[in-house]
Amino acid sequence: MGPKMMVSLILLLVGSISADPFEFRSNFEFLDYSTNLDDPKYRLLDTVQPTVVYVDLDVYLRESRFNGLVQITVDVRQNLSQIVLHQNVVEIQGVNVFDANSQPVSLQVNNPFEIDSYYEILTINFDGILAVGTYTISITYLGVINENPIDRGFYKGYYYFGNEKRQYATTQFQPYHARKAFPCFDEPQFKSRFIISITRDSDLSPSFSNMAISETTVISANRTRETFLPTPLVSAYLVAFHVSDFVATNSTSTASKPFQIISRQGPTDQHEYAAEIGLKITNELDTYLDIAYYDMGQGQPMKNDHIALPDFPSGAMENWGMVNYREAYLLYDPNHTNLINKIFIATIMAHELAHKWFGNLVTCFWWSNLWLNESFASFFEYFGAHFADPSLELDEQFVVDYVHSALAWDASASATPMNWTAVADNPSVSSHFSTTSYAKGASVLKMLEHFVGFETFRNALRIYLKNNSYDIGYPEDMYAAFRTAVSQDSTFASDFPNIDIGQVFDSWVQTPGSPVVNVYVNMTSGEIVLTQQRFQLTGTPPSSLWHIPISWTHSGNISFENTRPSLVLSEESVVIHKDPGHHWVMLNIGQSGLYRVNYDDHNWEMIASYLRTNRNDVHKLNRAQIVNDVLFFIRAGTISISRAFDVLSFLKDETDYFVWAGALGQLDWIRSRMEHLPGAYEEFNTYLLDLMEAAIQHVGYNEGSNDTTSTILNRMQILNYACNLGHEGCKTDSLEKWQAFRTNESNLVPVNARRYVYCTGLREGDAADYDFLFEKYNTSENTADMVVMLRALACTKDQASLEHYMFQTMYNDKIRIHDRTNAFQFALLGNRENLPYVLNFLYNNFQAISSSYGGPSRLTIAINALATFLRDFEQISEFQTWLYNNQIALGDSFSAGVNVISSSIANLQWGNNVAVELVTAVRSANNSASSIAVSIVTVLAALTVNLLQ
Repeated sequence: MGPKMMVSLILLLVGSISADPFEFRSNFEFLDYSTNLDDPKYRLLDTVQPTVVYVDLDVYLRESRFNGLVQITVDVRQNLSQIVLHQNVVEIQGVNVFDANSQPVSLQVNNPFEIDSYYEILTINFDGILAVGTYTISITYLGVINENPIDRGFYKGYYYFGNEKRQYATTQFQPYHARKAFPCFDEPQFKSRFIISITRDSDLSPSFSNMAISETTVISANRTRETFLPTPLVSAYLVAFHVSDFVATNSTSTASKPFQIISRQGPTDQHEYAAEIGLKITNELDTYLDIAYYDMGQGQPMKNDHIALPDFPSGAMENWGMVNYREAYLLYDPNHTNLINKIFIATIMAHELAHKWFGNLVTCFWWSNLWLNESFASFFEYFGAHFADPSLELDEQFVVDYVHSALAWDASASATPMNWTAVADNPSVSSHFSTTSYAKGASVLKMLEHFVGFETFRNALRIYLKNNSYDIGYPEDMYAAFRTAVSQDSTFASDFPNIDIGQVFDSWVQTPGSPVVNVYVNMTSGEIVLTQQRFQLTGTPPSSLWHIPISWTHSGNISFENTRPSLVLSEESVVIHKDPGHHWVMLNIGQSGLYRVNYDDHNWEMIASYLRTNRNDVHKLNRAQIVNDVLFFIRAGTISISRAFDVLSFLKDETDYFVWAGALGQLDWIRSRMEHLPGAYEEFNTYLLDLMEAAIQHVGYNEGSNDTTSTILNRMQILNYACNLGHEGCKTDSLEKWQAFRTNESNLVPVNARRYVYCTGLREGDAADYDFLFEKYNTSENTADMVVMLRALACTKDQASLEHYMFQTMYNDKIRIHDRTNAFQFALLGNRENLPYVLNFLYNNFQAISSSYGGPSRLTIAINALATFLRDFEQISEFQTWLYNNQIALGDSFSAGVNVISSSIANLQWGNNVAVELVTAVRSANNSASSIAVSIVTVLAALTVNLLQ
């Protein structure tokens, strides 16, 4: 089909799917406008709207190049002298513009178009004024298939089939990389129908794109062309295509609900789990949101493809009809994929499938409000998967995973709001893909669901989607949907009179950080004073107010069943009442709200005493909240260390997964800051081992056939940490399992024990142990298991093996480019004594690291990892000398190194400031007062040395 015929087809399609809202306006309203380029020049005005985009790529995979033709039908809504769109291709060869009658429009003879490589735009200059109307822009160009997946766009990857290395090309366009494959309006607000054609070598498999193939044409003996059905209205970043010899399976597919898992040749037997859980999640979301996924095609049949990619810079990408995944997050082998990675498959599929509604069907108007896409996808990441498989216990994992992550992120003074208006250029767009848009946004949504109720929350989402389908969404659209939903709920109006749900919602969207609610209880009168302020670990927090839904209970009438708030704290403080009496008060039932709670000292004292004797009467998620909050209050200096460890003392009898999940990360944060003080470090390690002993005995060393998800996860987290601390029982059992595997390879280490068993085997072993696991890594066919092995290989104490490992991170092509910075961090995590060798590797190879890891930004990631591990003043000084000696060569990574130095010194200072009080509290918690004097002397001596350096 030639270009002119395609123009006619596009114009026909435009007539059927769009109408010009300005068609009845007089042209004089627009005479002052000359361009659709906005300021800053990264963005475009909406005065030119694409409606249909035809992309024809002639792809030469082996040569890493393609020839391109793009034809874009646009509605011009103002008189213009130029049209601007995005591009970042190799060369624009020609530009032509046609009017609605397919007649050419004159361009400037001497300067028909201009390229701005910095802003990545193409400017088309017209010979005169272009009147309001419909036009088609035709652009021929040359493109390159990017050979560095980290740079995204249309990129190349590889895999091995036996000993043969094979190649494929695929796409990752979010947020602004579609322009690398074809000139386009590369912002989420511009939605159009796309018709994709791919010409490829005939010895490859049929190509994949968002839609099913509508026509296959044999161009020559060696070349085949596939044209795909038109997409629904969609933003350019959601377009996708894939050229390879990959294969698909259709085990859960039906004619009405096609569902494919696609991968490289070889691991097709690892498709089954994703096929089963993915279709279940699709069906659950269909029901919940009351819009069927397979009906979204606007007259065309939708498909539901999921592709596993050996090389992928993101975790996954929600392209409509064709979701891309990092291979470890889609392929499942019950013999080699542990439970954590199985959960990843379910949750990431749920996240990407939820995007079909939130992001694809309704799209955020600009990346400043990315939360309109990502917060909902992150919410359903847990709850969509939970609907499909409740045994995964994801409804409760959400709290310790996402709520705790959001609160930790928001504790920084530099935390940004969900609606971040500073997002303007490409770097700020990228930085907003953060915990704020994902975990925090999802946590706010869950809080609102507790507030308004399950059905009203669901109705609000349905209203939003139906009112804005195939369009862009704004925060006000979401607030309006919630206002409508609560107006239809008579109980909400009676329970919360004069509460504007839109204002409640907006306070969380617009306000950076998260609050802490301070609680003072007058036991005599029963009066409870609540005050709110922003929680920050450092600095003076600004005055901020949220509308905080408050749920609470007290020991005079304990109830952890109802998470529906009883009031909204909208002012700085409020007074509530309980019956007079000596009863502790506890806020945030089931940690249903996104806020921390700090009590007066006496209330903490009573909670601590109660937890030691009756902890199971307190909801496990509240116990998880308490330990996480208290450990953050230690860091912020808003609770005495002695009281904090009094509260934490109940952990000595605690065996629940969720509680320990809320504790371990922050306990290790404190532990790492004692490392430069050997006496304090030894004391704290002993304390932790004693604190964990009951949990270790409870989980045991072997998995039971009836173990629940949380039991297995608890064993994994407890034993991994216990082995790292040197727990003798954990080490002994792990070595037994390791040696059995070494002796007979059919004695596989239980899949959920591999992380700590492999690491212990190598840490306590020699070069032969390293070589054995390295061979297993290189021959594995399961990517998730390979990551477990990659982490464990770094646990070796053999210097030659560690040096081999570090160089493998650069030159072994079995270590994927997206795993290389992870491998660098694994070398630091594996053994603390590895640090000098890792530093020398960095000093001697930083330029090669930058190149082989995927670019300067990846070197920055590696350097940033050092902040957690530089615990010696001499090493910090050595690092600083290297940093300044190589300032020019390091480029942008230099500033990251400066931050590492500042963070490392701050970590030492924090440890110095709390060491004596911490050791005293730890020894007191262990009831070993007789040892305190010796411990304090030891700590003070070490502290003095460190302060003198």
